[in-house]
Amino acid sequence: MKIITTHKNPDFDGFASAVAAKKLFPDHEILLSGVPAANLKEYLGIYAEYFPYLSPKEIEGSIESLIVVDTSSLSRLDEKIVGRANEIDRVVVYDHHPEIKESDIPGEHHHEAVGATVTLLLREIKKRMIELDKVEATLFSIALHEDTGNFLYTTTTPEDLEMAAWLLEKGANLEEVADFVSADMTAEQKLLFQSLIDSVRVIEVKSCPVAIAQARIDKFVGGLNLIVSKAWEILGHDTLICVVQMGKKIFLVGRTSSDEVDLTRVMGAFGGGGHYKAASTRVDNGRLESVIQQLVKVLAEVVTPALKARDIMSSPVRTIFAHAKISEANTIMERTGHNGLPVIEGNRLIGIVVKKDIDKAMSHGLGDKPVKSITRTKLVTVDVDTPVSQIIEIMRDKGIGRVPVLENGILVGIITRTDIIRSRHLPRSFRKEVSIREEPQEYDVSRLLKERLPKHYYNLLVLLGNVGSEMNMPTYIVGGFVRDLLLGHSNYDFDIVVEGDGIAYAHALEDHFDVKVVEHPEFFTAAVFFKDGFRIDVATARTEYYEAVAELPKVEISTIKKDLYRRDFSINAMAIKLNPGAFGRLLDFFECRKDLENGVIRVLYNLSFVEDPTRIIRAIRFEKRFGFTIEQETLEFLREAVEGEFLEKVTGARIREEIEKLLAERDVPGSVRRMGELGVLKHLFPEVYYTQVLGTRVKALYDFLSWARHFFIRLRPFYALIMVLMEYSSESSWSYVEWRYGLSGRVYREFKSIKPKIKDAIEALESDAPLSCVHKYLKDLSPEGVAFIAAHTDEAGQSRIKEYLRKVSKTKLKKVNGNYLKKLGIKPGPRMREILEELLSVKLDGKVTDETEEEYLRKILHI
Repeated sequence: MKIITTHKNPDFDGFASAVAAKKLFPDHEILLSGVPAANLKEYLGIYAEYFPYLSPKEIEGSIESLIVVDTSSLSRLDEKIVGRANEIDRVVVYDHHPEIKESDIPGEHHHEAVGATVTLLLREIKKRMIELDKVEATLFSIALHEDTGNFLYTTTTPEDLEMAAWLLEKGANLEEVADFVSADMTAEQKLLFQSLIDSVRVIEVKSCPVAIAQARIDKFVGGLNLIVSKAWEILGHDTLICVVQMGKKIFLVGRTSSDEVDLTRVMGAFGGGGHYKAASTRVDNGRLESVIQQLVKVLAEVVTPALKARDIMSSPVRTIFAHAKISEANTIMERTGHNGLPVIEGNRLIGIVVKKDIDKAMSHGLGDKPVKSITRTKLVTVDVDTPVSQIIEIMRDKGIGRVPVLENGILVGIITRTDIIRSRHLPRSFRKEVSIREEPQEYDVSRLLKERLPKHYYNLLVLLGNVGSEMNMPTYIVGGFVRDLLLGHSNYDFDIVVEGDGIAYAHALEDHFDVKVVEHPEFFTAAVFFKDGFRIDVATARTEYYEAVAELPKVEISTIKKDLYRRDFSINAMAIKLNPGAFGRLLDFFECRKDLENGVIRVLYNLSFVEDPTRIIRAIRFEKRFGFTIEQETLEFLREAVEGEFLEKVTGARIREEIEKLLAERDVPGSVRRMGELGVLKHLFPEVYYTQVLGTRVKALYDFLSWARHFFIRLRPFYALIMVLMEYSSESSWSYVEWRYGLSGRVYREFKSIKPKIKDAIEALESDAPLSCVHKYLKDLSPEGVAFIAAHTDEAGQSRIKEYLRKVSKTKLKKVNGNYLKKLGIKPGPRMREILEELLSVKLDGKVTDETEEEYLRKILHI
């Protein structure tokens, strides 16, 4: 027999997925076991003959093929299937539950986190262009609406909506969908529903409220998921877990909108599963009271502490003194983009001044009045330990957009609507901040500077420090220079940071050197260019804030500590002071030197990859360049940023810039492999997955590029890499990559022209074929096209390509050319090109010399 089945006591998604699977496997029979959900039972009362299915007692003999939908757990299948599981030749599983840690059903798995399993099967049906009738389209729509909560559950994906739209095109009847998705409860269900509502009690677990309801009934009542969902909606609690004893069995069903409660882990402790936000389980032969006690213990272990003000507040806070002029506040707001500033009088917070009031005062010519005169003094503040859920209520109820945060009465932060929004859309693991030393660890590296730097660079650093002291500005060299100095690597990129006016400092260098200064006032930076090409980058010590993830940051003047804190990784976050009296003093606020000694790549704050996702590629580049390892927590932040699709939010130009830097490194194959391991590749290039074959191609490509960089005047390694990575991608993926990374259309055109000939080209390269044969395949290719072919051949084949390129670059037709042929009456066109090509080919093979060109031409023309 060939069987399609789903979990016992199926719901609409289980049954609809089975029907969809039958469209893909038409020679299989559908098997249902247990008691269908109440609304499905009602549906089958009408459509049982339209969608015939077997019961377990109808299974006869062996099962040669089994398709399982909407579950990956063997224990949820009928016993007759479980007993034969290891004897079945072919098993295929389709499931959408994203939190399953392991599946105990052996076989081929199609497992993706979408809103409903039927979405996975519809994708394949649509791809194969299998027709659906209106009844099938309506059934699949019911399943989609039910399992996604009418597309309101957080597990809903764009593809679920896409499939719903497609089903409407196929004739899905929404009136019938509404009948079954919004099914009324039976009398028994209503009694159970009321019992749960009446019994609900709220407990606090790590400051997170969890509502628990319980009920005990003598017999089984179906539709518990529906009952719990309705109770959850009516009660309005973030988390509701219902524990219901039906006869000797106890069922637990949970719903949550809280990030603090992972229901998969809760139910997993009882052998169940589901989604992060919706899960269930069953306990056989237990006592209701004991199960509830166990549930409370599990919650204590599983619930993560509720987000508090300290977790999401912006800190330090930009403030203004009460006596400051309104015009000063206006300038600060315009420069920083802030819409409100806490107002300080003495050491006390007295209120907030908002942009709307500032604008009104400025329009009435009151810029010279003190800020205190328009300060809003009816302050609403919160403590650092106030839960975010409470802060949201305060903002909503009071109609305010920002709340100062106090610790022991002292202003330590501020929470804006932006902070609230960001906290609700970021993964929980991003919420732990790195500790920062108030005072840095200091080391004297003046001797190291003198020993490892050429004398003129050392003297330049001394002078840079002197200029800083003349201007009363603490002056530092920072970043990669410091890192490489400690590692013993040469690096003469001078990034100078001053605590003062960086642009004024840059212009002060004009008094000492013949240089050109280019200002970037919006970033408080300048570039200083020397006549010999040497460059110094000067920056004002600054901090950055991001108005939106993956966008370029806004900057404001700050201190060296905050300037270092904004940097990508700890190994790049050290500074060396250059002022006289402190020259060569290394400042380390974040245990960076320890990371450097231990070979660790570590971010300084948990949102680093979210706010600038290009750091994902940079982390891999540094890991491979230095032979370091990405620290475990940093790796978790990186993976979550990748899975959260933050790379897709960065402009293609910035991604391309990072990849081109990576291509200039020594271990490109290792970097590409690492991007594959971390799932980065598929987020940069659609349909690209790392395989052993791809790894071999990239290694061969890089081997060839190492030589080709010195041979070709113009070579774009990025284009060559794209061809190798996208070799098996669809035309639509190529179009996307062209658009995203600004590729010339010729790249894909050339790729398409090479692909059909590549096998023959490789044979020619790896055999003893004459160079004229190689010429046939390589003559019209760009350097990137040649590199693409080189990626498919071995060392001998690449040697042959190099031999050809060297020879063809020196082989020219000295006597016979276009003008020569014109004199013989041959017009420009295909024939002329053929003659010139043939002459060049035989010359490459050494059969013709400069002196014998004309003689060979006469043979070709028979004259």
